Amino acid sequence: LLLRKFSDEKRQELLETIARQATRMSTIINELLDLARIEARQGQDFVMETVPLQDIVRLVADDYSPPTGRARPVLSDCEVPVYVKADRGKLQQAILNVLSNAYKYSPDGGDVVIECQLQDDRRYVAITIRDQGMGMSPEQLQRVFERFYRADASGHIPGTGLGMSIVKEIIEIMGGKVSVNSEPAVGTAVTILLPVVAAAGA
Repeated sequence: LLLRKFSDEKRQELLETIARQATRMSTIINELLDLARIEARQGQDFVMETVPLQDIVRLVADDYSPPTGRARPVLSDCEVPVYVKADRGKLQQAILNVLSNAYKYSPDGGDVVIECQLQDDRRYVAITIRDQGMGMSPEQLQRVFERFYRADASGHIPGTGLGMSIVKEIIEIMGGKVSVNSEPAVGTAVTILLPVVAAAGA
């Protein structure tokens, strides 16, 4: 653009390409810095407090803007008050990362469902985000937490391949676990399991 003259149409096309790639590079850098910060500090900068899980899940779902033409996420079994020890902002970030992936990897549509269920005699709560998307093979599933690994080989779905690594780091610092179940052409379910501090009726 600096050295040659282009038509207005070509110039606009090149500028849009530059903008897309610059945004992608910025996202990668920010996510790498976030991951490095989490690992280095091991949660020392997390503000841990007792928080109402269902309120956080509902806030993330309400604030999320689905892709054009897609329905909002469906909340299922997320009404019973459950309290967990967590950093509110980081937990929101983890849930949002998984929710965003659910939409990105189900480009043909279908409901994205968020479920909250008490498990193991009410000692844990499972937040499961389920899509009806492309799913993953067993081989892909084994690598889902690898940094920069992306199940989409086509390159058509935006992303850095760092999102699930960040989710895993955040949740494990909070004493929880992340698991993924998936089947090609059927969909994927990501479950965040957290220890319960208190639950209604407990």
